[in-house]
Amino acid sequence: MIRWLLLWLVLLTGPAFAQDGPATLVADRIDFDPTRLVATGSVEIFAEGRVLRASRVTYLRDEDRLIVEGPLTLVDGPDRILVADFASLGAELRDSVLQGARLVLNQKLQIAAARISRDGDGRYTQAYQAVASSCEVCAENPVPLWQIRARRIVQDEAENQLYFEGARFEVLGVPVVWLPVIRLPGPGLERSNGFLAPRFSSDDRLGTGVTVPYFIAVGPSRDLTVAPFVTNTGTRALNLRYRQAFDRGTIELNGAIARDDTRPGDTRGYLFADGTFALPSDYTLEFEIEQASDDAFLLDYGISEEDRLESSVRVFKVERDRRTSGEIIAIRTLREGERSDTLPSRVVTVTRERRRALFGGIATWQLEAHGRERPVSRPPPGFGPGAARDVARGSVSAGWRRSWVTGAGAVVSAFGEVHADAYRVTQDPSFGDDIEGRVVPYAGLEVRLPLARAGANGVHHVIEPVAAVVFAPTSRNEVPNEDSLTPEYDEANIFSTSRFPGRDVRELGNHINIGLGYTRTAPSGWQISGFAGRTIRDRNSNQFRSGTGLDSKASDWLVSVGATYDDRFSLLSRSLFDDQLDFARSETILRWSGRRHELETRYTFLDADAEAGRPRDTSEWGLDAAYDLARDWTGRANWRYDFVTNDASRAGLGLTYRSDCVTVDFDVERRFTSSVSLEPTTRFGLSVELAGFGADDRPRARRRCGL
Repeated sequence: MIRWLLLWLVLLTGPAFAQDGPATLVADRIDFDPTRLVATGSVEIFAEGRVLRASRVTYLRDEDRLIVEGPLTLVDGPDRILVADFASLGAELRDSVLQGARLVLNQKLQIAAARISRDGDGRYTQAYQAVASSCEVCAENPVPLWQIRARRIVQDEAENQLYFEGARFEVLGVPVVWLPVIRLPGPGLERSNGFLAPRFSSDDRLGTGVTVPYFIAVGPSRDLTVAPFVTNTGTRALNLRYRQAFDRGTIELNGAIARDDTRPGDTRGYLFADGTFALPSDYTLEFEIEQASDDAFLLDYGISEEDRLESSVRVFKVERDRRTSGEIIAIRTLREGERSDTLPSRVVTVTRERRRALFGGIATWQLEAHGRERPVSRPPPGFGPGAARDVARGSVSAGWRRSWVTGAGAVVSAFGEVHADAYRVTQDPSFGDDIEGRVVPYAGLEVRLPLARAGANGVHHVIEPVAAVVFAPTSRNEVPNEDSLTPEYDEANIFSTSRFPGRDVRELGNHINIGLGYTRTAPSGWQISGFAGRTIRDRNSNQFRSGTGLDSKASDWLVSVGATYDDRFSLLSRSLFDDQLDFARSETILRWSGRRHELETRYTFLDADAEAGRPRDTSEWGLDAAYDLARDWTGRANWRYDFVTNDASRAGLGLTYRSDCVTVDFDVERRFTSSVSLEPTTRFGLSVELAGFGADDRPRARRRCGL
């Protein structure tokens, strides 16, 4: 205690380290006289958040300077460490010179130098005859995977930038690139103008080339990325991405313009844009724009696999008991055999919904105005009479539902609905000029009986039989069907009054929906579930096509099983099959992740349905997997196989090396499918990204050699 008090008084009486507060010194031995103070043995000095550790420290009072004999360590905040053999430090440990020094920034980037100096303001740190690397650099690993040698490296702490003069980039000690001047972002810097990691690629159509992105921070809330792409076959493309954040919204634009040999003389490109804005009165505006110059551009350049581009503007407001929305949609097709001018390319919908308590239950109502227009005024040759059809529709819906729980534990629900629609159809000879009207009421009763049991080991079992009777009319007025071409039949809608997704078609006829569900939940994290159900009608309404599972008086059996284990394993299998075990649809999805692997595989079977755009059966198996091959190596594979044609449709392999100082990513993908505008292609890709510069999501490096 006497030593601590003495040191405190000595430091307070002099100017050293005391501009904004006193410094604290701790050592095994301290000797001092009017001109100097000498501390030896496990010396530690604390000043302005900095910590200096050394074996011997001499303070020269007249010069207000420290002479430090190493080995010494200077910890300057949480993201800066210096190690040196000798140091001469100015007041507050600034205006300093270190010899035989090594600087570690953000526990990621190391800079070793013959001499490191720092100016009096503490903004610039200069390293002479320096080597920089984020790989481990010490006696055990004298040659890192990569390093940058420079005559001088200047760190600008205010801007968090690194400037290299007379730089040479080396890989495993072999010089690769010489550059007179380089500027790189400092560790942890989120946004800075400069080049991003380049990507090398090669494919059969575009050739072998490189993409070099350049990031421009236009302001604190917006940025632009410019990425030129050139190949050896003459392909020239410019990729652009613009992002901006506003006080009440965001926008992002992605696009490209290109010229290549696949379409000589044509300028190709695309534009994807989306944004969200908060409007007054709690309304929200969302917009999305998708455009491409031709049917094959998105696939040729690996941008997207979409075959229909949808642009839309939507305004909506969602409250606790009401919802209001308005939407405008424009559709462009990239599918072979379709024409954009024969699709309902301009669709407008305005909807108002509300619910409230009524007679002990919940009542809902909906108003909707809807219109769809095709650009053509008459059907093109080879297309049906509906290819030029324009439709305007007004709709009103109301419903009510109330539930009771009986003494035996059964949940009984009574419900009723009514849907009224008025249509005006033009440019279709199948419909007259008069307004077509339609009213479809529903009424029904649903009974559920959940049965639960708890096992001795904490396992819970729940069995729930469900039956719902629905009464509906059998007569119908013919109206154009465009939003209900692909009805679904699954666990989510088996007890719905109508299995059609839109309003153009309403399910008719009395029917009963029955089902049985089972769930087993264990404390270990496992959950197993299953469901089986079907629909039985009093007559066949002939509304459903073959392959939907609903095309007869008794529907196909809907059976699903599933299993989950925490977030590491999930299995879901769902099938539709008739009494003769002929399958109409089947899907199985497996996801499995562990400490070293991730796996997702999916099998899909769909019966042919020409009206839904599926002229032949679909039977496809897909696989996406990744596996940690070693400490820093990860392998990836993807596969798509068509069992109808007995051919692979897509296959790919990838390999990633990811350490604390570099990421190297290589992938190869083969697309086997072909069409009028597409040919089978093989694409290779390679990217290299150095760690230690800018923002980085790698774990902090495990430093050795005393750090």
